Amino acid sequence: MAEPVRCDVCGKLFSSRHVKSHKRLAHPKDKLAGSASQQNGMKTILELYKTLSAENKQRVLADLAAVEQKLS
Repeated sequence: MAEPVRCDVCGKLFSSRHVKSHKRLAHPKDKLAGSASQQNGMKTILELYKTLSAENKQRVLADLAAVEQKLS
């Protein structure tokens, strides 16, 4: 008979028969890869930002503030 075991990622109880498929479906490793690619994207954006003139930096900041205000 299958024993109850905890998922080492979220801590929920599952049958030992089902915990592997739960982890595969509920906690995919691609989320971690996406996070790394987002960090790389942010580094690229910051490097591009550093190359802008002072006037264009102000325009970018104003555009970002406008986008943020729409999301709030």
